[in-house]
Amino acid sequence: MSGALKSQTLAIGLAAVALSLVTIAGLPAPLQAVAALGVLILLPGVALARLLPVTDPAPAALLALALGLATLTAVSLGMFYLAVWSWQACVLAMGLITVLACVARAWQDTARTRKEVAQ
Repeated sequence: MSGALKSQTLAIGLAAVALSLVTIAGLPAPLQAVAALGVLILLPGVALARLLPVTDPAPAALLALALGLATLTAVSLGMFYLAVWSWQACVLAMGLITVLACVARAWQDTARTRKEVAQ
């Protein structure tokens, strides 16, 4: 079970990096919209929601959507108020947040595994 969680964490992190780069590199409009939706809302929300102890799928999905939108709002407003707004920087910031949340999840998994082994 721990291996599956680590694989999922790695997949989310790699998807965030890939979609960030693909979104910035340019795609046809419909594909760019789907990639942007993934990297701006869905992946950060899922990565952040996985840090919390929510096991029921319905609340976890709602939490992922809410966290993704809240994070996007905070990043966008921060960039706007600092007068550094650009959609490319926003995409990169959200990708970075996703990767950092995946690193935190991997850290949690490692700590949990060490604790189980020690017992």
